[in-house]
Amino acid sequence: MVETELYLGLDIGTKNIKAVILSSDGCVLEKKVTPIYDLVKQPRENFVERDPKGLWKRIKGTIKSMKYANQVVALCVDATSGTIVPIDKKGKELYPLIMYNDSRAVKEANELREKSKAARDFEKYLPITPQLVLPKLMWLKKYFENFRKIFKILHESDYIVYKLTDSIATSPNVAGKSHALLTKLGYLEEAYKDVEIPVDIMPKVYPIGSVIGHVEEKASKELGIPSNIPVINGVTDASAGDITSGALYPGQASVTIGTSLTVHAVVDMLVPDPYRRFYYKVYVNDTYLAGGFTNAGTTALDTIGKLLDLSINELTNMASRVPPGSEGLISCTEWYGVRVPRTYPSLKGFIMGLSERNVTPGHIFRSLLEGCALALRLMLTAVEDVTGTDFYDLRISGGASRNSLLMQIIADTTGKTVKIVEEPDSALGSAILAAWGSKGRKDIAKFVHQVVKIKAEFTPDLRNKPVYDELAGRYESLIERIADLF
Repeated sequence: MVETELYLGLDIGTKNIKAVILSSDGCVLEKKVTPIYDLVKQPRENFVERDPKGLWKRIKGTIKSMKYANQVVALCVDATSGTIVPIDKKGKELYPLIMYNDSRAVKEANELREKSKAARDFEKYLPITPQLVLPKLMWLKKYFENFRKIFKILHESDYIVYKLTDSIATSPNVAGKSHALLTKLGYLEEAYKDVEIPVDIMPKVYPIGSVIGHVEEKASKELGIPSNIPVINGVTDASAGDITSGALYPGQASVTIGTSLTVHAVVDMLVPDPYRRFYYKVYVNDTYLAGGFTNAGTTALDTIGKLLDLSINELTNMASRVPPGSEGLISCTEWYGVRVPRTYPSLKGFIMGLSERNVTPGHIFRSLLEGCALALRLMLTAVEDVTGTDFYDLRISGGASRNSLLMQIIADTTGKTVKIVEEPDSALGSAILAAWGSKGRKDIAKFVHQVVKIKAEFTPDLRNKPVYDELAGRYESLIERIADLF
């Protein structure tokens, strides 16, 4: 009889700490959630910081309170992407965690683009923004008087691993926003040199799923977990969530549709997108995530519901009686700036093709659902065209995944099978990585398939393909034609 083993996954999000204990037979034995949003402070405009000592204290309390924590045999940590903290040689925190959405380094981002050809060339994979790590380091060098005392810059998950193991390490996925290389372990050293930031200030990069340390006796006593158990190198919170969607191989994509619509498509090659509609991150199974973000989520749907004083369910029922194509209506739900088929920040949501026949709540709402599906289709098409990957399996989650009509429209519009999965659980994704890594990184699909639950599946209705192919062409042409007007 094989003895069941337990694995701990720890997720540090913006608002909460989430911890999951997973058994080797795929059962979630325990979950714990601890709020941490009060640790986030905004001392000045564009500054977003978090207290690292306060965070560690909450983590200790979270794990200490778990019934099965003393039985886990391995653990893995994920956290927000691009959040960093400087430490000195003794491991003392020299500055608060600078959060992923901190945008103080606007000038420094511009300087990086001006001074570093290497960083400019790398924009085909990673666009330069103030939220990247290197502009933040440039800001610290200018304005933080103890910059010379900095021994290492740790990403948020690296910081927790350091507190657990006294080891300094990161993964290429976690270090993506600090110009980690995509095809080998290391950093874009030329970019650091160009702006006079020593690259050895960054943690060494190790493969995802490798053992990067063992729990020290002090941490063992503080958290109530066994000492000397392995800590597995993980990924960011978003990528850990992608793992629990079941998207593991090229041709599969994890799609989240909430306020925004985000696509993380699994590919096996790096081909720059000339229009910079998506970026790349290192992923499991020697693959990459081609990530694209649009604001074609639920904002337009909710707003129209309020305007018409009708619930989403009422509008959905009305829309279900409207034929595909909404009898000539075309709607764009990217209300904060169009991202696909090209980036047009000034071109925002619209409804066109109104007539006496189609000015009904049902027609308008269906056209918005179709607009959301068209944005997704264009993002997937962009990744397919650039990388040559043929996507066949869409794993969708988020609040909008509960709308069956929208899911069928997406299947019909994209021509791809849509599978609805439970909400991405980053802590569970990290627990899966703990199991996978501690077993020598063999067959991660075995662990994923044990825990991923498919709630519903939608297959394309081929009768609607001609309608949506024509609509997609008209939609794309319309955006290209009117973009110059805005």
